[in-house]
Amino acid sequence: MRVALVKKRIHTITTPEGLPLSVAVAEPGSRAIAFMVDSFLMLIGLILVGVCYDLCTGDGLSSASVTVDIALRLVVFVIINGYFAFFEIYWRGATPGKRMLGLRVIARHGGPLTTRAVFARNLMRWLEFYLPLRILFFPQSFFGHSPGWAVFLGSVWVLIFVCMPLLNRDRARCGDLVAGTMVVEKPVTRLLSDLAKKTPMGSEIYFTEKQLDMYGIQELQVLEDVLRRHARKKERRPLLRVVCDKITNKIAWKEAVPDEEIVPFLKAFYRAQRARLEQRLLMGERREKKRRGTLR
Repeated sequence: MRVALVKKRIHTITTPEGLPLSVAVAEPGSRAIAFMVDSFLMLIGLILVGVCYDLCTGDGLSSASVTVDIALRLVVFVIINGYFAFFEIYWRGATPGKRMLGLRVIARHGGPLTTRAVFARNLMRWLEFYLPLRILFFPQSFFGHSPGWAVFLGSVWVLIFVCMPLLNRDRARCGDLVAGTMVVEKPVTRLLSDLAKKTPMGSEIYFTEKQLDMYGIQELQVLEDVLRRHARKKERRPLLRVVCDKITNKIAWKEAVPDEEIVPFLKAFYRAQRARLEQRLLMGERREKKRRGTLR
């Protein structure tokens, strides 16, 4: 397994476990397309609500239809204000549009994405999108009879909100700055085969996601400790053989690992396992232990 970051704009964060992660910052173009997809889905929802409203109140507002009217207005309010927050909370920082473009919201300084941060970044959307949209199409309703200098300053103020993603390295909008979040490209995982290719030991070794998901953070730390303490000691090779055999049996590795290639194999597994766990941490998934059994 190899994880490749396509974009060149890289931001490094440190997880609560102390692991430095390099993430690719989402470009404004990708974020704009994702936002357009989400806005289209919201529009479909609002149209459906409008159709229901016409069907329920077509003959005038009776006492029953008044209740329906209030309920449908509440639905409109929830769609406009809760669409992004709902998906970003329950899809770990992704909306349908972000999923389609391979984007995700994460905490800027590592750690899990909190509900408070999601609500904070989405409440700012009123200042960043809905207010500029109102000024663009209905300027008179916002500025009224204000003097020209007030209109100019107000327009500049709104323009700063709109252009903020272009004014900082992490492409963060004001909502991201307030909430301590950022939007990143989801790491691309490339699997070459269901089991590792038959390549000579010492060349690049590949593992599947299923194989790497058999272990967690605790086992990775144990393996790191074993390699650091015993990899260069010939008298400890029997211990390394035991560890190697346990790993190959657990992940159903079908090739025999020669004695002279145990250390390269364990190092390759360690690198792939760490990359996999870092990817899962980035996506909001934490795996402390493997399913069952022990590493040593």
